[in-house]
Formats: sequence, C-alpha cells, structure tokens
Amino acid sequence: MKKNKTFYITIYTREGCELCVKVKEKVQRAARHYPITLEMVDIRTDEALLQEYGCLIPVVHIDGEKVFVSKMAERWLLRELEIRSN
Repeated sequence: MKKNKTFYITIYTREGCELCVKVKEKVQRAARHYPITLEMVDIRTDEALLQEYGCLIPVVHIDGEKVFVSKMAERWLLRELEIRSN
C-alpha cells in the first residue's frame, strides 16, 4: 500500500448493471495499492438517486465527490487516488 489515507469509494449501481460489476472489480484491484472502503448503493432504493443517476450508472464517488460517470478505466482511478494521496 502506498499511503495511509483510506479512500471511501461509493459506486452507484442497480441490479443487472454489467458495467457496474466491472467498475467494482477495478476498485477492488486498486485496493491492492491503496486502502479503500467500498460501498455499493443501489439507486432503486432512493427515488432521488434514481432520478439523478438513472441513465448514468455506474457513478463513482471518492470521499463524497462525484468523480467518474458511466466509464472508469483502472488507470484513471489509480491516477486519481495518487493525486489525492499527496
């Protein structure tokens, strides 16, 4: 692990979202290098989330900030975490 700071990553998803599964796998791989707490939130549990993110998932928040929408390459995530570590 590179740094001691724990990153809180939330992936907004819904059942059947294949892209969401791939994003989750990328976050789990990034956790080999950075301390990460991962939360998966099903947007169908909250009408406001469903309205906001319905067609955009997966949506990834890092430490409460929306960072990636619809797409996320693993290298993008690692770069973002490196920047936030400094």
